[in-house]
Amino acid sequence: MIEKLIRKIKRKLGIVSSYKSETSKVRQIVLAYCNGEGCDIGFGGDKIKKENCIGIDLQIPYTKTGIDLVDVACKIGEEPIPFANDTFDYVYSSHLIEDFKDTKHVLLDFIRVLKNDGNLILVFPDQQVYEKHCQKTGQPLNMYHIHKDMSMDYMLKVINSISDIKYELLLQNNCIVDYNVILVLKIKKL
Repeated sequence: MIEKLIRKIKRKLGIVSSYKSETSKVRQIVLAYCNGEGCDIGFGGDKIKKENCIGIDLQIPYTKTGIDLVDVACKIGEEPIPFANDTFDYVYSSHLIEDFKDTKHVLLDFIRVLKNDGNLILVFPDQQVYEKHCQKTGQPLNMYHIHKDMSMDYMLKVINSISDIKYELLLQNNCIVDYNVILVLKIKKL
């Protein structure tokens, strides 16, 4: 009980997070959208679900925040995700999409392996809020982040530029949890 209160106070003060991963911060918010067979792309050792979820990451992920092993090794962005089109009911990715210069290219591959009417679940930092958080807490910046303007608006602009999909916005959460933007989209392929 005391530990929980201390963690809550630390979070309010912006002191080092007690969460083991970014996924652990948002798991309870997005889990309801992770139904059926899915994948977690760039999971870093902490998959969104432990069952019916393929963990796709580098053979040796650059971050290791959990104990889950890599199920399928892939250099996301450099090579196609090694699954057929329309494989997964949901695609989840947390704190990966901001690491790529060509955001649209990576999103197209996520959507390619997603079934029609599947859920695309993206968690990523609002870069400006993230940088302020790091300044406040003394946390070092993640140097893999490419886009200074990464935000909800940036991501929706990229998604809206994909001409062969429509989507229903199921959840939009802008920095309610730290600096995390959460988007859950039901993707309709045209």
